[in-house]
Amino acid sequence: MRTPTSQAEQRQLDKELQLLGIQDTSPVEDAPIVFWDEHKAALDWWWQVQDLLRYNECVCMGLDVLAVKADSELSGREVKVEDYHKLRLIAHTVTQLFNEKL
Repeated sequence: MRTPTSQAEQRQLDKELQLLGIQDTSPVEDAPIVFWDEHKAALDWWWQVQDLLRYNECVCMGLDVLAVKADSELSGREVKVEDYHKLRLIAHTVTQLFNEKL
Protein backbone atom coordinates (compact mmCIF):
# COMPACT_ATOMS: atom_id res chain seq x y z
CA MET A 1 0.00 0.00 0.00
CA ARG A 2 1.39 3.37 -0.95
CA THR A 3 1.30 6.51 1.15
CA PRO A 4 -1.30 9.10 0.06
CA THR A 5 0.28 12.18 -1.54
CA SER A 6 -2.30 14.76 -0.47
CA GLN A 7 -4.84 15.43 2.26
CA ALA A 8 -7.66 14.95 -0.23
CA GLU A 9 -6.29 11.54 -1.18
CA GLN A 10 -5.93 10.66 2.52
CA ARG A 11 -9.56 11.68 3.18
CA GLN A 12 -10.70 9.54 0.25
CA LEU A 13 -8.70 6.59 1.54
CA ASP A 14 -10.13 7.07 5.06
CA LYS A 15 -13.66 7.18 3.62
CA GLU A 16 -13.11 3.97 1.64
CA LEU A 17 -11.64 2.22 4.69
CA GLN A 18 -14.62 3.34 6.79
CA LEU A 19 -17.05 1.96 4.19
CA LEU A 20 -15.23 -1.36 4.42
CA GLY A 21 -15.55 -1.30 8.20
CA ILE A 22 -11.84 -0.81 8.80
CA GLN A 23 -10.98 1.47 11.70
CA ASP A 24 -7.85 3.59 11.53
CA THR A 25 -5.82 2.80 14.63
CA SER A 26 -2.50 4.20 15.69
CA PRO A 27 0.42 1.80 15.30
CA VAL A 28 1.32 -0.37 18.28
CA GLU A 29 4.86 1.04 18.17
CA ASP A 30 3.51 4.37 19.43
CA ALA A 31 2.25 2.85 22.66
CA PRO A 32 4.89 2.97 25.41
CA ILE A 33 5.95 -0.25 27.07
CA VAL A 34 5.46 0.09 30.79
CA PHE A 35 7.04 -2.12 33.45
CA TRP A 36 6.22 -2.09 37.12
CA ASP A 37 9.12 -1.24 39.41
CA GLU A 38 8.72 -4.58 41.20
CA HIS A 39 9.84 -6.32 37.98
CA LYS A 40 12.85 -4.09 37.29
CA ALA A 41 15.46 -6.31 38.96
CA ALA A 42 14.32 -9.41 37.03
CA LEU A 43 14.23 -7.50 33.73
CA ASP A 44 17.68 -6.04 34.33
CA TRP A 45 18.93 -9.54 35.09
CA TRP A 46 17.30 -10.86 31.89
CA TRP A 47 19.08 -8.23 29.77
CA GLN A 48 22.38 -9.49 31.20
CA VAL A 49 21.78 -13.25 30.74
CA GLN A 50 19.60 -13.43 27.64
CA ASP A 51 22.56 -14.82 25.69
CA LEU A 52 22.57 -17.88 27.98
CA LEU A 53 19.64 -19.56 26.23
CA ARG A 54 20.42 -23.11 25.09
CA TYR A 55 19.66 -24.35 21.58
CA ASN A 56 19.46 -27.77 19.94
CA GLU A 57 20.00 -26.82 16.32
CA CYS A 58 17.21 -24.25 15.76
CA VAL A 59 15.02 -25.27 18.74
CA CYS A 60 15.34 -23.13 21.86
CA MET A 61 15.71 -25.39 24.90
CA GLY A 62 15.40 -22.60 27.45
CA LEU A 63 17.69 -20.82 29.84
CA ASP A 64 20.90 -22.55 30.88
CA VAL A 65 20.26 -22.35 34.61
CA LEU A 66 23.74 -23.57 35.57
CA ALA A 67 25.31 -20.87 33.41
CA VAL A 68 23.03 -18.26 35.01
CA LYS A 69 24.03 -19.50 38.46
CA ALA A 70 27.72 -19.35 37.57
CA ASP A 71 27.28 -15.90 36.07
CA SER A 72 25.52 -14.58 39.17
CA GLU A 73 28.17 -16.05 41.49
CA LEU A 74 31.09 -14.75 39.45
CA SER A 75 29.55 -11.29 39.04
CA GLY A 76 28.66 -11.05 42.73
CA ARG A 77 24.96 -10.57 41.96
CA GLU A 78 22.74 -10.82 45.00
CA VAL A 79 19.88 -13.08 43.92
CA LYS A 80 16.40 -12.89 45.39
CA VAL A 81 14.17 -15.95 45.02
CA GLU A 82 11.32 -13.79 43.64
CA ASP A 83 13.59 -12.33 40.95
CA TYR A 84 14.81 -15.80 40.00
CA HIS A 85 11.22 -16.98 39.52
CA LYS A 86 10.49 -13.91 37.39
CA LEU A 87 13.64 -14.53 35.34
CA ARG A 88 12.54 -18.12 34.73
CA LEU A 89 9.10 -16.90 33.65
CA ILE A 90 10.64 -14.43 31.20
CA ALA A 91 12.94 -17.13 29.79
CA HIS A 92 10.06 -19.60 29.49
CA THR A 93 7.93 -17.06 27.62
CA VAL A 94 10.79 -16.14 25.27
CA THR A 95 11.48 -19.85 24.63
CA GLN A 96 7.86 -20.44 23.69
CA LEU A 97 7.81 -17.42 21.37
CA PHE A 98 11.02 -18.49 19.63
CA ASN A 99 9.77 -22.04 19.13
CA GLU A 100 6.33 -20.95 17.86
CA LYS A 101 8.08 -19.40 14.85
CA LEU A 102 9.47 -22.77 13.76
